[in-house]
Amino acid sequence: MPKRVVLATAGTLGDLHPFIAIAIRLAERGFDVAIATSPDFRDNILAEGLTFHPVGPSRDDVLRDLRIDIRELGRRIIKDTMFVLEGACFPYLKVMYEDLLPVIDGASLVLASSLMFSARFAAEKRGIPQMTVALQPMVFVSAFDPPSLSPAPWLAPLLRKLGPGVTRAVYGAAKRFATRRARPLYAFRRQLGLPETGADLLFEGQFSALGTLATYSNLLGLVRSDYPPNTTITGFTFYDRSTLQSSAHASELEEFLSSGAPPLVFTLGSLAVEFPGDFYRVSCKVARELGRRAVLLVGAHEVGSYRVVRSESIFVCDYAPFSVLFPRAVAVIHHGGIGTVGQALRAGKPQLVIPFHTDQFDNAARLVRLGVARSVRLKQYEHSRAAAELSILLSQGSYSSRAAAVANQVRTEDGAEVSARVVDSVLGVPTTGHIG
Repeated sequence: MPKRVVLATAGTLGDLHPFIAIAIRLAERGFDVAIATSPDFRDNILAEGLTFHPVGPSRDDVLRDLRIDIRELGRRIIKDTMFVLEGACFPYLKVMYEDLLPVIDGASLVLASSLMFSARFAAEKRGIPQMTVALQPMVFVSAFDPPSLSPAPWLAPLLRKLGPGVTRAVYGAAKRFATRRARPLYAFRRQLGLPETGADLLFEGQFSALGTLATYSNLLGLVRSDYPPNTTITGFTFYDRSTLQSSAHASELEEFLSSGAPPLVFTLGSLAVEFPGDFYRVSCKVARELGRRAVLLVGAHEVGSYRVVRSESIFVCDYAPFSVLFPRAVAVIHHGGIGTVGQALRAGKPQLVIPFHTDQFDNAARLVRLGVARSVRLKQYEHSRAAAELSILLSQGSYSSRAAAVANQVRTEDGAEVSARVVDSVLGVPTTGHIG
């Protein structure tokens, strides 16, 4: 009987896609695989022939319970990163835990994303081995590689100069503040009768000694001495097939791409696209000012309202697979989500990053240090500043040449395969080849 692996994740398509990539590879290797996630992603998972198990509320359920719309949700997340946990995670810990118990029973291993606290609790309660899948370097909050935080973009560069001792003290205070707001998490763990560990459940407490899969390129960050034991940086786990794009839109996009120079591509992923502010209006103005063709991915809810800006030089659609679109671009302008980051790196295109919240600030800072991107804060994304930044990005050959060099490495990475080999090793399945 094949060994069963349950992959549990929550969030956006950027959170889901790496898990689908790993699940497909594990299934190819003979594992019995199930993905446990939001009901919103049922079609995405079933389309790949994978087993789907619904966990927790849908996005509409969360918005209904909070009595807000998606734009207000975006405003609150931008204002306060912890709102994601306090509004959309902690209230559903018990529901998600109970949803997870049936699917993990009999499993050999649970792979859980950082936000899937209930999956880790359920696995611990059932005595099932577990590992965390870390999608971005910020998850580790390393004193030797301090992440950039949105309220203080100047802090991380300063801490890198001052050293790990000072960094540990400063971020220790920030962790304690976040932990005080995570009381529901600790209360639920006690309610389940799980033992106290002394570890911070938001941070180092999410990792197990069995290992951690860091599903990004080591170009963004290396394993540091304060990382959890048995951390493997796998490389990006690429996947972006979707049920979102119609064949008609795909045909129209191909016709546009083939009819002229490589365009600027403006995208905000699958969440920030719901609360874009002036991003697309400014982007249209910038493209016209620079005399550049452009593709705007505006999401299904806004594609109708943005049709008025469509012209011979500006193409508007709801969605397109990044793996298809980005290689045809001259540059990618985006929010800094880790999935978009990986696809832009693999495409070898310079990037202008406008982070909205959470890890996006740190991802942007790493891309800038890598020499492939420039970054502008959201409040500064107005047409004169954006046009100036893009002019530098496109006129200075160092960005394009560095992006091309980085792409050569990223294209050799196969995070799904490395992840599958780690799972093989953990579960005692014979495998060939080198892990990592």
